[in-house]
Parts: sequence; structure tokens; C-alpha cells
Amino acid sequence: MKYVVTGRVHPERADVSFSRIEMGFEGGGTAIASCDASQVTITLNVPSIDGWISAKIMADDVANIIVNSLGFSLGSGYAVELIQVTEEDGTPHVFGVRPEGETPGQTLGINPHIPAFNRAFQLSGRDVFFRLALRDYLRAITDVTDCATYCYRAIEGIKSAFVFKTGLDRWDDMHATLGTERDAITTTVKHYADAVRHGNWVNAKPTNKFERWKMLSITRDILVKYLDYAEPAM
Repeated sequence: MKYVVTGRVHPERADVSFSRIEMGFEGGGTAIASCDASQVTITLNVPSIDGWISAKIMADDVANIIVNSLGFSLGSGYAVELIQVTEEDGTPHVFGVRPEGETPGQTLGINPHIPAFNRAFQLSGRDVFFRLALRDYLRAITDVTDCATYCYRAIEGIKSAFVFKTGLDRWDDMHATLGTERDAITTTVKHYADAVRHGNWVNAKPTNKFERWKMLSITRDILVKYLDYAEPAM
């Protein structure tokens, strides 16, 4: 099956370009990449790909291999964002920034969102732990590879907010105040994050969209509980 994956190299103003680069895979198949004015195209012809989501993940790896190597050689901070996968029959799939859950229409959003935005805005302005936990959580939403790592760091950030207040480096205060559970965090997030956050990529545990949804959901819930605790609704 052939797939064409397109996206951008950020920042676009860097005007990144490279001519055709072809890569082969063990087991057969090729990837052909090119980039013009920071617009990147990856063409995959790999028999083992089992669908367009797998194609996106493989193309992401290919694009990052090339762009990270280029950025390393130039001392430049580039990042890849793949936006669309087109199947061999022409069917397009555009990747958004708002994942859906196990049921149609289920999202990570908070309803109503305006009061949540206002409280998050106020708390972020004075609480560095919450502010950077939100940053990690949002990165987890769009980063398949590092989803668990970002989620766990966001949760650890909230734990550290309690450590800062008490002077005691432990999880107990967060669990007691927010009603969180160590076992749930360990099995849902930490279990997947440990190898990656220590750079042990060979032993990294693969995840599917359902497992990542659970990671994001538990992280969102902890952030909401902390928001309710530190910036309660009036």
C-alpha cells in the first residue's frame, strides 16, 4: 500500500529545503522524502503498513530522522508537524489537535470551557508548576512518541507543587488533597513513560490510541482537580 504524507518543518520562516532522500526498510519497502520551503512530503511504499495511522507514525519517524539530522548539523532547532495522510486511492486523512475518545464526539475538553479557561489563565499566571504542567499536557496530546513522558512529567509537576509547599518530597500530599491514586498513575502512565524518560528506547513499550487516550484522560483529570483546589470556581 502506498501513502503520501505531507506536513511542515517549523519554524516555517527557516525555509528548510532538501532534495529527494530515499530510505529502505528491513522486510522491504521504501520511503522517499523531500522538502521545499519547509513543506515536507513523505511517500511510503511499505507492504507491512496496516493502515493510514501506522503510515503517519512511520512517516513521522522518517521525517524526524532527516530533519533532526539536518538541525543537528546546522545547530538549528527544527521540528516536524505532519498534517495529512493520503491513501493510494486518494482518500485524505487530516490530523487535528483535538483527539477523540472511545465514543463518537468524546473529547478532552472541559464543558463549559470559558470558566475553565479563565481559572486556568489566572492560576497559570502565579503557579509555575501548573503553568508548565499545562504545557506538557498539550504537547502530549499531539506527540504519539512522547505522550506518556509528557503526561507523567505534567503529573509530576503537580506533585512537585505540593512538595514545594510542604518541603516533603513525597506523593502522599497530592494523593490526599486531590484524591488521586498511585496505582492508577503507575499502570496508566508511568509504566509506559519509564523507559523513554530514561532514554532506554529499546525497551520502550508501544502504545495504541486507546492507551494514549487513558494517559491523557488521567492527566487532564489531575490537572482539573488541582485547578479546582488552587483556583476554585466562584
